[in-house]
Amino acid sequence: MANFFKDQIIFRGDGKFRLVRVQNDIAQLENITTGEFSNHDEADLLDEYVRGYLRTVKSKQYQRSPKRNVVQEALEAATPRARQGDFETRRRVNYLVRLDRTGAFDGPRSALCLAIHKVAVDLDDARPPHETTVYRWRRKYLLARFDVRGLLDGSWHRGGLGQSRLNPAVESAVQEKIETAFLNSKSGTAEDVYNAVFLEIQRLNTTRIESEWLKVPALRTIQRRIEGIHAYERTVARYGEREAQRRFADQLCSRRVSRILEIVEIDHTPMDVMYTDSDGQVIDRPYFTVVFDRRSRCVLGFCISSAGHGVHAVFEALRHAMMPKNYLGERFPELSLEWPCHGWPERLLMDNGREFHALAVVDALTNLGVTCEYAASRDPNDKPFVERFLRTFNYSFIHKLPGTTLAKVHQRVGFKSEDEACITFEQLNQMVHVWITSVYHHRPHKGLAGRAPIDVWKEDATAFPPVLKCNAEDLSIEFGEFGECALQRYGINLNTFRYVSPELLALRGMLPARQRVQVKAPYENAGLIWVWDPIESKYIRANNVDEQFNNLTIEQAKVIKREYETSDAHQRTRANAEEWIREKSSEAMQSKKLATRKRGARQAHTTSKSANRPQATASEPQVAQPPRSFTRESDELSDFEIESVNLEVDHEKE
Repeated sequence: MANFFKDQIIFRGDGKFRLVRVQNDIAQLENITTGEFSNHDEADLLDEYVRGYLRTVKSKQYQRSPKRNVVQEALEAATPRARQGDFETRRRVNYLVRLDRTGAFDGPRSALCLAIHKVAVDLDDARPPHETTVYRWRRKYLLARFDVRGLLDGSWHRGGLGQSRLNPAVESAVQEKIETAFLNSKSGTAEDVYNAVFLEIQRLNTTRIESEWLKVPALRTIQRRIEGIHAYERTVARYGEREAQRRFADQLCSRRVSRILEIVEIDHTPMDVMYTDSDGQVIDRPYFTVVFDRRSRCVLGFCISSAGHGVHAVFEALRHAMMPKNYLGERFPELSLEWPCHGWPERLLMDNGREFHALAVVDALTNLGVTCEYAASRDPNDKPFVERFLRTFNYSFIHKLPGTTLAKVHQRVGFKSEDEACITFEQLNQMVHVWITSVYHHRPHKGLAGRAPIDVWKEDATAFPPVLKCNAEDLSIEFGEFGECALQRYGINLNTFRYVSPELLALRGMLPARQRVQVKAPYENAGLIWVWDPIESKYIRANNVDEQFNNLTIEQAKVIKREYETSDAHQRTRANAEEWIREKSSEAMQSKKLATRKRGARQAHTTSKSANRPQATASEPQVAQPPRSFTRESDELSDFEIESVNLEVDHEKE
């Protein structure tokens, strides 16, 4: 067995063995610990060696720092360490090879001495080694079984490498001041430590005689001590344990998924661009909420909103992601946009924002069969794919548009975003559609081995088709504000509005006294709510008694109601709620103050909702008004609708 030799020590796993004998390709091994003998085939041992299970040495015995390249070695040859290292190793090899060729080791010691001097002349070596040194080199070479690594120079191990040569009192002062003046400070420097050490040594010298005064170390000594501090320890001292763990965490691969819609991520970000109205007046910097598929890296849906990034933005982005994008041909007829990404996700991964922890979001996703999962607190790497997409979205697309604010304030040099802004909200929404469907989805993705996200989606959609688990109406019901309200004889009071319907009042008679009911209130329409019927296990529609609040958001309706309460009665009859909202929002957005224009955009509920949904057809049912016979204040007066708000206010005062 030529691969191993007698009495060789080998390691198999955690065990240590000695090779006893080899016969007919069968090796007999002795367990050093237990003394047990075992026979092994040569091929099996070689296979274990290839797999790494069998090792010939416990650890690497011959090591030196790796060299970058030949040119770098030549450049570093002038340094003392390189000359003592590489050159000394080559010198030893040259002496042993030349002496072995002449047979100098077979003769007496005097003959070896003459041979050494002759080789020194050939090598132009002014200081030839002593014969004892050559014998020592040869012994190391033989013990290493003719391995040249046994001749590696180890001069860098000489001296007190890594050991302090300073006086213990001085060393203690240096370490103490590094801890107090450098590590405990957010911006400490080596000069600060040096000054603190200087003062400390001056203080110590006041208690010593002149012959025992301590010497102040040089600034370079302080710098070397600071350079030797471990990066993790420095981060812990300056920024805390949590930040250090985040910076030095193991960046392993994230959770793998095997199909589309298995894990879907959602997040917000401010869009780094300012949009304008039709007259070129700068309005706002909107928020962008995106729903992102981890498997295909495709964008499932989004919501652009100047009305904040609350629960309504989450619901609108989820609705856009779940529903088919059949509005593209009608909304953008001049563009051939394809966006086949939709469906119910199995698991929705969110961060810990208030809007994601809202009871309405959790209840809606649970009823829709979607599992809610929250990323670790202050750990963006727990949902890295959507975070990386948002960076790509802003840096690769938004930062190239006129009116961009860029990512950082210090980057806005030589221009003002407000002066360059010229894109309207509708144009911005259209540009986002085009970039996602025609640029991002068709761009080769490094995380997909160079494949385009849309190709991965189509391939997986063939094996795992997206599922539409609920009706579109059910989706609209679930994506509403959740609450529990008391069912009164006149209906339900919610958000200072009164809702009623025949079915709702009939339900009151079938429930126990003072029974509270569960309600879903759409954020985008204050004209209706959905009440859960626990008897029939279905939702009942209840309409607002004042039809002026139909198709207004809850926030818009509250603004109108507050204005009504402070206005005269005749103005109430003349004013139309939707027209009033448009006028107030338009006035605010024409203001010279940017903050006022932002408030106007919020009141107008400027979002991508209307643009990212199919147009309503004439056949769709309109919001119906409840019969007046079921209301407490109803009578035969013809001006009931005009005085409905007054009646509601009177009822609240009772």
